[in-house]
Amino acid sequence: MAYQTDVKPTRAGLLALRNRLRMARKAYKILSMKLDGLILEVTHLAPEVKKEYDLLISRYARTKLLIAAAYMMEGTVGMTVAAYSVEVNPEIDLSQRNVFGVKVPVITGKNVKTDVVERGYGLLGTTLVIDDLATSYEELLAAIITYAGNEATLKRLLAEIERIGRRVRALEHQVIPTLEETELYISRMRDEIEREDTSRLFHVKRRKEEAALRDDQERKMRSDIS
Repeated sequence: MAYQTDVKPTRAGLLALRNRLRMARKAYKILSMKLDGLILEVTHLAPEVKKEYDLLISRYARTKLLIAAAYMMEGTVGMTVAAYSVEVNPEIDLSQRNVFGVKVPVITGKNVKTDVVERGYGLLGTTLVIDDLATSYEELLAAIITYAGNEATLKRLLAEIERIGRRVRALEHQVIPTLEETELYISRMRDEIEREDTSRLFHVKRRKEEAALRDDQERKMRSDIS
């Protein structure tokens, strides 16, 4: 039997133990509900992350082909001029959101996709491959931002699931059974102590009654003699 030996077999100790047991059961219930919610969230998010990863890979492959074609048609000088002509730079914003009490990162982008006329390079001085390449890069960057945010969220949720899972298993298989066995052990000790106290009080009362009876008999004998 596994039970705690540091709990005193007193009424106050038993009440404190029962309070700890009640709190442990409540914590187990709350953590189990949270764990189920996180698992459900991961179940919904994981397929989306897989789709975003596949999209990222396909856009990366397309961008590699377009950049090779652009270098062949425009040359290094034309590519460099077009690159330095871009006036709008993309920006990354980082924030957080709450998922079942877990703070997960949110990654968003600004100025990721722009109109052709806003890109800075002259439309007449470049070929369509530059436009296609710029559009492909913007789509690739958007895919990277989306995938990075959801992948970071998925990793954070998985880490939290592992952490909460350990606590739930500890409560279920160690903490709660130990407290229950300790409560049973202390209750039995309390019952045994109460029985011993009752028996001792009974014997004390009986001895007092016998002593009182002897005193009465002695007084009666002395009274008869006198």
